[in-house]
Amino acid sequence: MMRSRPLRWRSIVMKTAFFVTMIVVLRVTVTANTIPSSLSLRLKSSVVKSYPKAPKDIELRPGAISIMIVGDSISQGGEGDWTWRYRLWEWFKSQDVTVDFVGPFMGTRPQAVPSTIGDKIIPEPLGLPPTGGAITTAGYAIDIDPEFALNPRHFTAVGRALWEDVDFISAMVERYNPEYLLVLLGFNDMLWGITGDGSGVLANMERFVALARAAKPNIKFAIGNVPHRAPQNGDLEVRTDAYNKLLAGAIPQWSTEISPIELVHMLESYSCEPDGCPAGYDGLHPNTLGDYQIAHAFSRALIKGYKLGNTELAVPDSRDLPVRPISIPTNFRAVADAHGANVTWDKVYGARGYDVQSRVLGEHTWILWPNQQVNWFHAAWPEEKVIEIEFKVRMNNGHSEKEGEWSRVIGTCRPWSSLTSEEKWDWRWWYRRLSRCSSR
Repeated sequence: MMRSRPLRWRSIVMKTAFFVTMIVVLRVTVTANTIPSSLSLRLKSSVVKSYPKAPKDIELRPGAISIMIVGDSISQGGEGDWTWRYRLWEWFKSQDVTVDFVGPFMGTRPQAVPSTIGDKIIPEPLGLPPTGGAITTAGYAIDIDPEFALNPRHFTAVGRALWEDVDFISAMVERYNPEYLLVLLGFNDMLWGITGDGSGVLANMERFVALARAAKPNIKFAIGNVPHRAPQNGDLEVRTDAYNKLLAGAIPQWSTEISPIELVHMLESYSCEPDGCPAGYDGLHPNTLGDYQIAHAFSRALIKGYKLGNTELAVPDSRDLPVRPISIPTNFRAVADAHGANVTWDKVYGARGYDVQSRVLGEHTWILWPNQQVNWFHAAWPEEKVIEIEFKVRMNNGHSEKEGEWSRVIGTCRPWSSLTSEEKWDWRWWYRRLSRCSSR
């Protein structure tokens, strides 16, 4: 009588599982290799990122004045910016005024990432501010004072509107216990028109003040009015002016002896009007000059209302303003599919956007695709017979800033599957393929 051999069946099962696993790994590897490395990396980082928790509270330095800056993208700044918050911090330091910034956020706004790559949809992370956010995780200019980098806290975020922060301010004040609130909100409320005319925005600002006082009755305020934008949309200029006039009249009525409010003349200090905006890199958000001008407006209000500091922040001459670093994008690649060409490159730290140029091989005129907000560009194949498209890219720092230099030119051929029967017999396609198309 023969004995059963259970170990043999177990061995067969284990070997089968091993071979299945190897097949899956090989398929994944082959698939990944068909996507440029820059796309693969971005897919990974985009999927796994999540909104972090708010940073832990810190102890204030002895004798330090606690300040919370509340605002939108104008105050938050983007990756690589100095920000007006930093310029104000520098001013405090020059005036021998010891301050500690407080709030739930630390960083600036990161560069955008593509929401799709080909037909692959990249999911957005879950969670919303104000408890923390991937929208506040980017860094500052590389030459900022290391002391500021230790504690650049704030309560500002891109897209933030006053009507939103009304619901959050009481909890923020209760948690971080600031002595001063420096507030620059209201532009997004005007732009979107959600709260109607200026009186609706003013009513929300009054609620904002009341709810902050509910958490801390003796809190002090410096509230900025709303700047213009170039160019304006519809009646935005009229609504902005109406709100600013109402705010100037209301602040003396809201102000109390134990909780005073000082108006910050942001509009009057900021060189941004409907017909031009030298202080903004995109017609609104501050460039290097704008950072100084906003900080100057707050320094003036803090001296006037609270005797913080003695000398107003001086705005440098345009010839003395620091220049943002600029460089040529690297790892520039193009991969074709049946629909068009997907062009990618590595992000440049601090880039506010990218300019892309394209042309059909053999033509002399380049087509400019300005201010792309992500490091990926898709160009559909033209309807006419086109064998190859060429591309180049450069860093874009916005208006009134130095432009970057163009990258090398790269090209990509249409894949065989996208060619018509007539095109498949076109000698030009065969010649470009045999001469290592896209290898430059």
